Amino acid sequence: MTKKPISLAALDHVVLRVADMDEALLFYRNILGAEMERRVDKFGLVQLRAGEAMIDLVDVGADWLKAEGAEPFVPEARNVDHICLRVEPFEEAAIERHLKAHGVEIIERGERYGAQGNGPSLYVRDPFGTVIELKGPATPIEADEPVLKTERLVLRPTRMADAEALLPIFQDAEVMQYWAHAPIGTLAEMQGLIARNLPPQNRHEGSFAITRDGGRAIGCINFYSERDAMSGLGYILDKASWGQGFAAEAVRAALAHGFERLNLQRIWLEIDPRNNGSVRVAEKCGFAREGVARKSFFLNGAYLDSVFYALLYEDWIKTRAAGPSGQ
Repeated sequence: MTKKPISLAALDHVVLRVADMDEALLFYRNILGAEMERRVDKFGLVQLRAGEAMIDLVDVGADWLKAEGAEPFVPEARNVDHICLRVEPFEEAAIERHLKAHGVEIIERGERYGAQGNGPSLYVRDPFGTVIELKGPATPIEADEPVLKTERLVLRPTRMADAEALLPIFQDAEVMQYWAHAPIGTLAEMQGLIARNLPPQNRHEGSFAITRDGGRAIGCINFYSERDAMSGLGYILDKASWGQGFAAEAVRAALAHGFERLNLQRIWLEIDPRNNGSVRVAEKCGFAREGVARKSFFLNGAYLDSVFYALLYEDWIKTRAAGPSGQ
C-alpha cells in the first residue's frame, strides 16, 4: 500500500484579521491567557501561544494588507463559524466569574463533541464578533469491568470518586519523591489526573485502582502512551502499603491483563535510578534493564536520569511458566 503523502497530526495555528490590535490583545492575551510569543510590526502581526498551537493576529490596517487590496473589516463577512480552544483545568464556575469580571458574556454552554470526545464547552465572542468555544477535557468514561484479583489484592477500574482516597498519596512528598511531577495540591488536580488516565484520554481498560477488597484505593496502576502494541506502565502505593510485596503483586496482575487481554507485545517502565524499591519490583517481575537515558526529564529545577526496563510478551510467557521469584 502506498503511504499517504499527507498525515495530519493536529491544528498548528489559526490566523485572525482584527480591526483593533489593542482590543484583540486585551481579549486573547489578558482575558483568555494566551502568551505573547512573537511580534512583527512591519506586518502588523502578533503571534500568541495557545498550548501547542498558535493564534496569529493580523492588523487589517497594516500597509502590506492594504497594498494587496484587503477590504475594510466587516464583522458580517466571515466564513469561520467558530474557533475552539482547549482549556485545562476546566473549572467552569471560576471561568465564568473571570469572564464576567471582564465584561465577557457567555452566549451558550453545554456538552459538545471535540477531538478527544464529549466534554463541557462555553461559547463567547471576541471583540470583533468571532465565536470562541472554550472547551474542557473530555468527560471521563468509567467502567465496572474488568476486575483483576490476586492473592491479596483487587484491582478494579479507577473511578473519579477515587480522587478523595488517592489525593493524600499524591500529596505526600516522600511517596512522590521519584514521581514524574511534584506533589499535587487540590482535589480538582487529582480529579484531572484520574481523568487523563480514563477513556477517552487514555485507552479502555488502562487504569486500575489498587485495593485490598475492591473498595477504598490504596494506590493505582496505569497503562499509558500506548503505540503499536507497546505501552508504558506506572504505579503508586500509599506509604502504609510499602514493604509488603503489594507493588509486585499488582504489577504481575497488570502484566497478565496487558499481554493477554490488551494484546500488548511490549510493556516498559521508566524509573528514577535512585528509586531502589521500583527497581526491585521491576526485577522481581521479570523486566529486563535496557539502559539509562541521561538527564531525560526536568523536574524541580534539575535534569534527572531515567532507567528503562521492559518486558516482551515472549519473555513474559517464559517468566510466568517459571513462577514468581518471591514477594
